[in-house]
Amino acid sequence: MHFIKLAIFAAFALEIALVAIASDAAKLVITVLSQYPGYHTAKAYRLRDNIKEQAQDLQDVSVNIILTHELNLVGSWTIGNILPDLIRNFEESQWYLFCEVNTFIKLKRLTDLLRGFNSSQVQKDIWLGYAVYDHEPTIIHHFSDPTKKFKYPNPSSGFVITAPLVRKLAQRVASGEKPEGEFSIDAAYEFSKFVWDNGKGTRLIHVPELCVVSDDTCATYPQHFHPCGQSIPIQKVYVAVKTCSKFHVQRISVIKRTWAKHAANIGYYSDKADDNIPEAIVTPNTTQGHCAKTYSILKHSNEILTSKKLDWLVITDDDTILSLGKLLQLLTCYNPSDPVALGERYGFRLWKNSGYNYLTGGAGLVLSANLVQKLIEPGFCSCPSPTTPDDMFLFGVCLKRVGTEPIHLPHFHQARPDDYPKVYLASQEPVSFHKFWQIDPKQVYDEWFAEADAYLLPPVQHTEL
Repeated sequence: MHFIKLAIFAAFALEIALVAIASDAAKLVITVLSQYPGYHTAKAYRLRDNIKEQAQDLQDVSVNIILTHELNLVGSWTIGNILPDLIRNFEESQWYLFCEVNTFIKLKRLTDLLRGFNSSQVQKDIWLGYAVYDHEPTIIHHFSDPTKKFKYPNPSSGFVITAPLVRKLAQRVASGEKPEGEFSIDAAYEFSKFVWDNGKGTRLIHVPELCVVSDDTCATYPQHFHPCGQSIPIQKVYVAVKTCSKFHVQRISVIKRTWAKHAANIGYYSDKADDNIPEAIVTPNTTQGHCAKTYSILKHSNEILTSKKLDWLVITDDDTILSLGKLLQLLTCYNPSDPVALGERYGFRLWKNSGYNYLTGGAGLVLSANLVQKLIEPGFCSCPSPTTPDDMFLFGVCLKRVGTEPIHLPHFHQARPDDYPKVYLASQEPVSFHKFWQIDPKQVYDEWFAEADAYLLPPVQHTEL
């Protein structure tokens, strides 16, 4: 595997070296955090081609471009485990930019920005980005106490690190250091904690030219999502809501008044029947883990997908607020005939190139009919126990067995709007939020999603299942 990675790095270096003329003015490595399948790789290739075209007009810039999906590393999105190879294969570079596939790069403005640092500064530990910080503890950041002293970059704006700092970080990674804990949730935040090293490391320098919203001064900025075709009909989607009887009034009533009123096919999977919820399906329930319950949802949903010839299964919690209208737009970029799993990606034990990725359930997730059928093949993905964590096992371990990599979409959110910096949400175009705790979920829906859902058909008469 190591030789394969070296070959890929070498191939990229040779290809880009032919495009740009090497010079001490700016030696730059651009690492694009890309992923499979076709839609995402196509975006990564377009970004790479655009950068190469810009580089042809700059005769004093050397640019190397890495697409991380080519490296075949399960945890490349966490950034740390790719640093040793970056240094080893591009040791002459001065700057290292990390960005996402939706980051637009104005190469001349970027290199002009980097030229503002003199040769002695470039030999120091410098880290540049659009800086944000937490205002209060949040679940997505392990409830760490927030402080203005610790800032992290908006990832879709990109961030830049000098070679000396990358070299130090790579040495720490190679020696076995890693962020605290076994779970990877927010890569930009966790990588920043690693760089900051409890105040002993390097602080992020806020650079507004690494923008959140495009303007003439920007060197980089996030591009907004554009559908790949006409919106998917709502009639081609089945929605499964995980609930239990104690939340029927408190939560299901909210969902029915907001996004669920637009669903043509929906089922509420609960431990008890309820005359007020004719769409309720009684299913085994556990107080934790929920693997048996979610597996039974997959089996029952497969029958509905097959009998009604539907394309997509959406699974949500009973305290997930989302936009079906926005979700249908996202689905235009995927083929339901392929094994597709979409949602918010988490990672378990990734920093040593082991472990696996999985889709967290609270943000909501989407599975193609093709994949649902694969997951319920007899004996293939039976839960180790009823209380095994459903998202880690069914949408992590089992996806790995199928050979399907979960697709991360930053539009899905495991927490509430207040748990994220405003500028972060401005560049992510949310499709979902999670948790009703200390918020008015109806207000969240009206503020973030009601307008996007307005184009959907009027409420449909649900068919009892």
